[in-house]
Amino acid sequence: MKRHFAETNQSSAMAVNITEEDIIIDILSRLPVKSLMRFKCVSKRWRSLISDPHFAKLHLQRLILENLTPSQKIIKSNPLQTIDYEALDNDEVKNHVVVESHDLGKDEPWGLAGSCHGLVSLAVDDGFLVYNPTTKESRKLPGSDLLAEHEFFHGFGYSSTTDDYKIVQGAFLKANDGSKECVLEIFSLRSGSWRRVPSKDVPKLDGAGIYLNGSVHWIVNSGIGSRIEQAIIPFGLATETFEEAIPIPKVKGIVYEGLGIHGGRLFAYDVTWRPRFEAWIMNEYGKGESWTRLFSVLTDGLPACQFYMIPIAYTQSKKIVFQMDVSEMILFNPEDGTYKNYPIEEDDNVESAIYVETLVSTHVGHEP
Repeated sequence: MKRHFAETNQSSAMAVNITEEDIIIDILSRLPVKSLMRFKCVSKRWRSLISDPHFAKLHLQRLILENLTPSQKIIKSNPLQTIDYEALDNDEVKNHVVVESHDLGKDEPWGLAGSCHGLVSLAVDDGFLVYNPTTKESRKLPGSDLLAEHEFFHGFGYSSTTDDYKIVQGAFLKANDGSKECVLEIFSLRSGSWRRVPSKDVPKLDGAGIYLNGSVHWIVNSGIGSRIEQAIIPFGLATETFEEAIPIPKVKGIVYEGLGIHGGRLFAYDVTWRPRFEAWIMNEYGKGESWTRLFSVLTDGLPACQFYMIPIAYTQSKKIVFQMDVSEMILFNPEDGTYKNYPIEEDDNVESAIYVETLVSTHVGHEP
């Protein structure tokens, strides 16, 4: 089977020795995952082909090279639900199609640690669980001995060097001299274990990082008030080290609050309390001069929020999906200032992230 996948990748360069299976693989690798899940029932041969991890990788590569956006969805915690955020833009689509609930039993997550290649790392009471919302496959991870009530951060992503998915988590703990020191741990899905890594001079990080280009990213702040300086700090999952800071655009009156992903590019968004809400996008990774404004909208037409307003997605029709505090998610039209509510459920602290519909297995290196 593996030989056929290799030949399919080379078919455009050398159209020789093409078999019937090569043609089937090429066609199937262009289809959405939900169609492929149904096609597993066609025959044992198709089930075996679609279930093969090499086919999952080929399908993912096609998505990345062509267009990820149509396969993007939102996942949220408390309770766990997925949202087809583009569907709300269609008046003929019913609410139950827009939002789907997921039941993980006693492992109901309280938060999200990150998303990568269709896998989502979920924070549960005794550690982490990796879940593919499209295939419904899940994997409970062994617990870590790192305990921290406050000042912790985490992220999830992929290292192409080792073909491995990793969770990184760190905590700032009080040292004997009263200072704060960072303890940093990494879980490898391939090895199935946690290990601690050197963590000197770690910047003050908080919350979940955003994965892109082999690194997990956080915004870091230094200084106070009008003298605040901000940058993006990547943690390389191949090197397992913090890398050179990426400059972030300085715009008068703007203090960046968080990061997101749109069209395979990193964007940074403004704080909530200003009358105008802005987001800037980095068009060439790592190049500070490539930042341009993604959108700038007045907030007076939006529902009131007490704590935060997070732009989760930017639709193909240039509408914006906002999470408002912990209770609302809306589709906002900046052209006329109107919005629609997504029919989500909420219980306590809702966290959300973008994911892509893929066939990638949670059992990398340990496929059943």
